[in-house]
Amino acid sequence: MMQHRLHIFNQPLIVKEEVKKKKIFSWILFTALLTGVVDILFAFIINYEIPEVIILRFIASGLFGSLAFSAGTEMVYYGLLIHFCIAMAWTSIFFLLYPKFSGILKSRIVLIIVTGIVIWLVMSLAIIPLSRTPSNKFHLTGIILNMAALILAYGLPFTIIAGKFYNNTSSN
Repeated sequence: MMQHRLHIFNQPLIVKEEVKKKKIFSWILFTALLTGVVDILFAFIINYEIPEVIILRFIASGLFGSLAFSAGTEMVYYGLLIHFCIAMAWTSIFFLLYPKFSGILKSRIVLIIVTGIVIWLVMSLAIIPLSRTPSNKFHLTGIILNMAALILAYGLPFTIIAGKFYNNTSSN
């Protein structure tokens, strides 16, 4: 097996190239599926008074606009697909940046919390406003609940799973 010497934070890290290439995708995929499921469940629980199909149509509206609310059931499936694509994107970004983040934020708890808050900020203040999703008013309770959900759905699994991945690949 071929080994390569990587430098992370000016420290050499020997990683077997085959292990790194084969395993990182499966770790990212597993984490994306886990975070996607937990996140959508939190969305359903937090918004319990709204039918799940409306929540999924709301997600689809980011791409399809108001058509998502008037078209057939395919928009519900598009919403779910878009949701998991977003989970995959966040997971991929976090996995690639995890070594830097964990070096800057030494505390695991802080890293968990910051991850959820950053995701909320980017999604709520940049992605959603730039999408075709109908505008939504911010309420302090909603902000706190949604940030807490993202901290638990993304920050916690990201930090634990990425930490295990990087510990396993650096020791192999």
